[in-house]
Amino acid sequence: MTTNDESPLCRYHYDPLDRLADCTPTAQTSSQRFYLKDRLATEIQGALQRSVMQHEDQLLAQQQRQSGTAQSRLLATDQQRSVLAILDAIRPYHLTYTPYGHRVPENGLLSLLGFNGERPDPVTGHYLLGNGYRAFNPVLMRFNSPDSWSPFGEGGINTYTYCSGNPVNYRDPTGHGWSSPINRAPSTALYSSSNSSQTTSRLLPSHLTPKSMPKELIESINRIQPNTKRILTSADNAINHAKLIKYHGEEIESLTKVKDRLNLYKSNKKETIRKLQSDVSYHSSDNSSTLMVVSRTQYNDALELLSLVTLQRTYELNKKLLETLGQSSASIRTGQPSTHHNPST
Repeated sequence: MTTNDESPLCRYHYDPLDRLADCTPTAQTSSQRFYLKDRLATEIQGALQRSVMQHEDQLLAQQQRQSGTAQSRLLATDQQRSVLAILDAIRPYHLTYTPYGHRVPENGLLSLLGFNGERPDPVTGHYLLGNGYRAFNPVLMRFNSPDSWSPFGEGGINTYTYCSGNPVNYRDPTGHGWSSPINRAPSTALYSSSNSSQTTSRLLPSHLTPKSMPKELIESINRIQPNTKRILTSADNAINHAKLIKYHGEEIESLTKVKDRLNLYKSNKKETIRKLQSDVSYHSSDNSSTLMVVSRTQYNDALELLSLVTLQRTYELNKKLLETLGQSSASIRTGQPSTHHNPST
């Protein structure tokens, strides 16, 4: 009788936070992975250490250390964090992918990360999204296992699909449902400003455009495209600065209210969409997916409007604080009392 002698090709180990800590072919030395804010930061395999430098979600460079020598390479990426080129001291090395992220094994051996900034499996070439939660197969253009959030959660009805069949405009860093790219191309900037007027044009309906948006703020939004977390952090900083110099006024009260509303709206996304669904009236012979599309669009519009109002209130409060600090500085030089409000008076 003959028996099948099956030997493992790769070892997988997970840390207590259920993140992939080791993914090493059997014939190679065991490796260790280290994370920073749920993103792969360093991988050590024997004497070889490779680290990724990044600012927030933007990949910048990769450093490789071995036997006391260090070599650094710059990374050129697209808006979805895919590594497109690696630049060392000699020449650039270019990487190419199919729309779903497949690349030939020889393409990109110098880069630790690849498609959408993810680390490919060293044996299969699949992407273990969510730090090892679910394997995405770029050749079959689908996941190897179903999504635990499907079919009734954000994973969607199709439990194996990747980004609902639209990998060019969306990505799935967690393996649970897809999300839009972090940064948008310059051609899709939310706002545009002209030198002759203070008017703004947006991709959203015109009735959602906040009035009297300062030109400086519009230009800053076009450059940075801040996400909700960054907006909330900026608002908190402005409020804390106002309290620090004991400034009280309508600006701080207005910013506090809109910031709290934005935070509540963002944190309770499912509940907010459910309420929007109950408010939408429509006549259609289709199933409830039509309603879901309408409500999600309304949610995104309302969330963006709240974000813009929060940005505008933050800008107004910071401008007021600068004026107050300027008056305080001038009063010190001239010996005149400051005009900013003090809670004790």
